[in-house]
Amino acid sequence: MRVLLLSTPHPLEESPLPPLSLSYLAGVLAQEGIEVRILDFLVTHYHPGKLRRELEEYRPQLVGATCVTLNYPIARRMLKVCKVFDPHIFTVIGGPHVTFALEETLLESPWIDAIVIGEGERTLVELARAVEEGKGIHQVNGIAFADGSIVTKTPPQAPIDNLDQLPLPARELLPMARYRALGTPCTVITSRGCPFSCIFCSGRRMFGPKVRFRSPGLVVDEIEKLQHDFGLAKLNIVDDTFTLNHNHTRAVCEEMLRRNLKIEWSVFARVDRISEDLAQLMNRAGCEWLLFGVESADEGILKTIRKGITPEEVRRGVKIAAGAGINVFNSFILGLPGESRETAHKSLSFGDELYQKYGAKYGFHMLSPLPGTEIYERAKDYGIRILSRNWARYNANEPITETATMTRDMVKEAMSIYNRGIEAAWDDIKQRAKDGDAECAEIIEGKERNEFVWALLQGDIIEKLGRMASAATLNPCDAESELARRVSEKLGIDIALGQRRIGELIAKKVLQLESKGNGMCYQWTDTQKLKLTNKVTPAVSCQA
Repeated sequence: MRVLLLSTPHPLEESPLPPLSLSYLAGVLAQEGIEVRILDFLVTHYHPGKLRRELEEYRPQLVGATCVTLNYPIARRMLKVCKVFDPHIFTVIGGPHVTFALEETLLESPWIDAIVIGEGERTLVELARAVEEGKGIHQVNGIAFADGSIVTKTPPQAPIDNLDQLPLPARELLPMARYRALGTPCTVITSRGCPFSCIFCSGRRMFGPKVRFRSPGLVVDEIEKLQHDFGLAKLNIVDDTFTLNHNHTRAVCEEMLRRNLKIEWSVFARVDRISEDLAQLMNRAGCEWLLFGVESADEGILKTIRKGITPEEVRRGVKIAAGAGINVFNSFILGLPGESRETAHKSLSFGDELYQKYGAKYGFHMLSPLPGTEIYERAKDYGIRILSRNWARYNANEPITETATMTRDMVKEAMSIYNRGIEAAWDDIKQRAKDGDAECAEIIEGKERNEFVWALLQGDIIEKLGRMASAATLNPCDAESELARRVSEKLGIDIALGQRRIGELIAKKVLQLESKGNGMCYQWTDTQKLKLTNKVTPAVSCQA
């Protein structure tokens, strides 16, 4: 049985993270003896021709894709490419959007054979076995499928109570060199589930209200392995609320300290689930950033959305985290039920207050009522008018809703105030960099470095320009200079800058010159080779 898992491209130019859910699915399939590959389009340009070439070479019997609401449209198109290529391929889709939009997904996309509902590891293994053995899929729990216009939903799959039974995510199947080139953190979970009932989030329904915790020792084993295999220095713990159970949080931090791990990490937390001693312990263990979901400064709105916090608790939580030396980022949503020009400005002022007092950064996004959330299913009850059902617009960066007291134009106006503040902050950083501020100069350098790498990835530039002359006539330094010249010309940048950027990637061991046919070719380092090269002397660029 051969399974191909597709990482769906993301239409926004934001730093992508290695897809954790697909890595878990691949790990479970491999553990069960099922051959599996991941085709990751997060860090490469997507084109149907690329997908068809992979299908031709690998000949999978089952292809699965996962998506959120924003990239559901492209995920369904990718699966159509697979079904057109070979009608015998069994096509599967999973993720929060399709879990809560079963009928729409199956009826508008007849080329999709099944939906995996909610937590997918057990379900996908059972489904792959049924397909392999030619059995009917009716006996597989946790799926939905259509027969003509009739949609069938099987009994729910039991949640995985003991997360320690899961194998480690199969990150060896991901193009980790590309993520390392971007400097993005790797993602890890220490728990699944959410006991809270915020009306704008589907996390509770997706993974259940009961929170299941992984053993701290196994969590830190995974972190240690990531450092050992890939030399990663940053980590993002993506639990819904890392600080929910203080004993668990302490155990993870103490284990990291016991092993003397030198790694910076960030987490999602709640302002009412943080204490001074816990924040200090997290900081000692390497916690660099803590993200709080504040959502609004208006108490009425906070009650309506069942956030369960108050502005005063926000002030207390931010003060505690900042006082412990942890960077804080506060996240707000514009356009929630009851929003008005006044409440929006109150939130904007609140974000600035927390920044001025505690140095807490903050960000604003616009409400996107996603399938599976109470605010989507009861929009009228909450006074929300949904303006678009074009899922590709559900990016939280454009107004697709309005309330009786907050029109679309008013939402855009409030967001423009925030955006002007961001632009002013960047102008200040640029000026300070020019005046010799080393920290600001590094911020600018890091942004430009990532933009360079992103351009390489999204344009497939290394793949197009990496082939060199005969290995007998071109030494590595000549090859590096030639690649830098080609890339600089393609991107329209100064040759000296291109040489420095390409040199950085070679020194980082994410680009390698390899023999290919009668010549040589620069390629993104294969993940297995990246794991090996991380254990030896660092590569040295000719530009160093």
